[in-house]
Amino acid sequence: MLKRHLLLASVLAGTFAITACSQETQDKTEAAAESAGEDAAVNTEEAAANTEAAAAEAEVAAQETGDAIAEGTSKVVEGTASAVADGANAVADGANDIAVDAEQQY
Repeated sequence: MLKRHLLLASVLAGTFAITACSQETQDKTEAAAESAGEDAAVNTEEAAANTEAAAAEAEVAAQETGDAIAEGTSKVVEGTASAVADGANAVADGANDIAVDAEQQY
């Protein structure tokens, strides 16, 4: 009978130990899950801030690129207008020379 009581006491002690261990494990798991959730929230906020900063930098770069394109286009237009004017002046000078030569022949 003593063996039976000892066996029963051992089984009950083991059951209580497993139950206590399981509760501790659940508590630790819950704490780890909460910590992971908090870390994820912080990382998400940080990523959003980094994305906003990158978008602002991209916007500035795009504006600067647009300004550079406008400036380059303006210089090309000026150069083209100058070349056309020079060409028109050369044609006018050539026509004038021909007119002078024609007058001198008669």
